[in-house]
Amino acid sequence: MLTYPIQPENMHDSNATIPDTAQLVRLVQALIRNSFDVIKVVDRDLRTVFVSSSVETILGYPPRELIGTNALDYVHPEDLEAAREAMNTIARTGQMVRKALRVRHHDGTWRHVDVIVRDLRDDADIAGFVMNYRDITESIETESRLAVYRERYEKAFRSSPDSITITAANDGEILEANEGFEQIIGYSRAQIVGKRTTDLGIWRDTARRAQLVEALRANGHVREFPIDVVTHEGDVRSCVVSAEMLEIGRRSCILAVTRDVTQQKEQEEKLRELSETLRREQVDFVRKNVALNEVLQHIDQEKQGYRHEIASNVDNLLRPMLRKLREQGRLDRREVDLLQRGLDEVTGRDIDQYKNNVSKLTPRELDILEMIRTGNSSKQIADALDLSSQTVHKHRQSIRRKLQIDHREINLATFLRSQ
Repeated sequence: MLTYPIQPENMHDSNATIPDTAQLVRLVQALIRNSFDVIKVVDRDLRTVFVSSSVETILGYPPRELIGTNALDYVHPEDLEAAREAMNTIARTGQMVRKALRVRHHDGTWRHVDVIVRDLRDDADIAGFVMNYRDITESIETESRLAVYRERYEKAFRSSPDSITITAANDGEILEANEGFEQIIGYSRAQIVGKRTTDLGIWRDTARRAQLVEALRANGHVREFPIDVVTHEGDVRSCVVSAEMLEIGRRSCILAVTRDVTQQKEQEEKLRELSETLRREQVDFVRKNVALNEVLQHIDQEKQGYRHEIASNVDNLLRPMLRKLREQGRLDRREVDLLQRGLDEVTGRDIDQYKNNVSKLTPRELDILEMIRTGNSSKQIADALDLSSQTVHKHRQSIRRKLQIDHREINLATFLRSQ
């Protein structure tokens, strides 16, 4: 165990005890052994004549294995030319050289090291070059990962179609803005970075910014916060903001993503107006439909009145004449009966009886009756109702029977349209 005759409090005391040579040697050896850096001494031909034991911890080589080897033999092929140039420079100028290189680990992997080389060839005790290097692989890899993340961030930040800004929370100074912000607001990045949003007049209502900051301080974030912004040309755009608080260099800042929803709101307004127009047209249609029903009912009432009037005239004029013809025998009895039934059916003499007969029809027969009334043929009815022509024919016969239309000479469709 080393002892230190010189204590920290009297390090600069001229009367302090000077350690002997053996103690100094042990002290230096201990420092070299426990150093985090590798210390290597190479001769004028770059052959290793000394290497500290820390090389085994950093690069995995036992020190003895490296004695007599050329220091450049362990340098990565892609870094070898730079290493040679650095050694030529120090050999020519004698100035210290610092270089980051990749060197081979004992397990075959490559480690990044930061090397400092001093020219001590004129020192009688060294007579060569002293190399100090430390492993910086972890920091290099960390920096590489950070560079990837930084590149991804830059691409996401720059290429986003939405506006992305970083502003100071206290005064609204714009620290950073992307192209999306430029497209919405109309200012170039050079025109706005370093300026305050309130000075630029971007906020249509500056009170909304105060409300946004208050919400951020209370919750740490906001989502879909509606605002109106004023562009460089003076146009007002409707936007929504999603933002979060963050610290940059001990400065409270706001990271905000702003989306222009002006077109969306215009479309929503047009849709609302269209819906209102359709609603009014529907109300108007219903009103007209009611009026139409009233007209049709009135027509039907007049039709029924005309029918009763015709039936009454037939009863008062034609039927007495028909009875005389029957009594006088001027016409065949069968012809008189046919004329009698024809008058009854064509004039609808017994309307109430027709309605009673219709009530006897089945739902299927009612469907077919309406289709006959509108002029559909038996084939069209069969196709529409997925029935056979024979089944439709049977339904037609049943309808004629229930409506008491006995004579084949009477057209069923004509008869139905007269009712």
